[in-house]
Amino acid sequence: MTAKGLGGGRRARLLALGALALLSCSREAEAPAAAAAAAPPPWVRVKPAGAAVVLEGPARVLAGPGTAAVVTPPLRGTVVKVRVRAGDVVAAGAPVVDVVMPEVLDAAGRFEGAQVRLEAWSARAAQLEQLRSEGLARALDVSEARASVAEAKADLQTARAVLLAAGLKESDVPALLGGSGAVPLRAPVAGVVVEVLATLGASREPSAGPLIRLASTGAVRVEGHFARAPPDGEWTLVTPHGRMPVALVARAPGADEHDGTFAAWFEPLDGGVVPAGTLGRVSLAGESQAGVVRVPAKAVHRVDGVPTVTVRRGGEARVLPVQVLQCPGAECLVRGELEPDDDVSIEDAP
Repeated sequence: MTAKGLGGGRRARLLALGALALLSCSREAEAPAAAAAAAPPPWVRVKPAGAAVVLEGPARVLAGPGTAAVVTPPLRGTVVKVRVRAGDVVAAGAPVVDVVMPEVLDAAGRFEGAQVRLEAWSARAAQLEQLRSEGLARALDVSEARASVAEAKADLQTARAVLLAAGLKESDVPALLGGSGAVPLRAPVAGVVVEVLATLGASREPSAGPLIRLASTGAVRVEGHFARAPPDGEWTLVTPHGRMPVALVARAPGADEHDGTFAAWFEPLDGGVVPAGTLGRVSLAGESQAGVVRVPAKAVHRVDGVPTVTVRRGGEARVLPVQVLQCPGAECLVRGELEPDDDVSIEDAP
């Protein structure tokens, strides 16, 4: 190869190296500009809390008085008739099962016997007292008659107590003794029969459990558990049946010793109805809480262990303490002396 050819090749390589150097310098000059364009501004506007959740916890709908009931024999008895089936709608006081209770029959018999004795001895005592006043009867005879009257009254009261325990009145005794001896057990509330546990001919003790189970719609309460004591505000119950506003009615005075949660109880508003036993969640929206706003998570720093944010007002920067309620992602819900028009710094803490 000639010297002229060698010189031309060298010049070409030098030109290529120069072009690469210029391109590298150009990229280095563009990088800071691009980084500056992509960097977020140091100040960000505070946002209203809106519908963001401040506090949330699992909840369970509790049956209220009258929403659930059972029919149980008050004394040992034998089932002789079942009047209902699961799914039947019954009124309060409707007979649902008939039971023969030997103790009740015995009490009914003793009640009638005591009544007869009481009438007889009362008449005898009155007669003896009259004769005693005329000197025709002994004082001992009068005393014995009075003792028999007292004994009959005591037997009457004892039998009456057993009848009352079985849900019977004195007026029920003649029909009970003159009929089959069966006592109809009645529904304590109006509702739907959800379970029939009575079996014809079965002898049951009260401790063996109910014969009939009933369910009814009615007032319920919602029990929720939270990581901290729940404040007042606009609470919402969320279940598979939908969303429902609820009112906070009571709080536990302290944390549960088993899991450290704070229990609270709520009631549906606006006549809301939800079945007892339903599971769901109770949540508190930030918009119902005074002083709750949303700020970037980068704006929250700890100073001596206290969460703080740096706020710009009137051209001056101030460090304000805040209470961090939730940090579900890139933003935190905080409570403090912040307004939605404030700007907070998102620069790293010094």
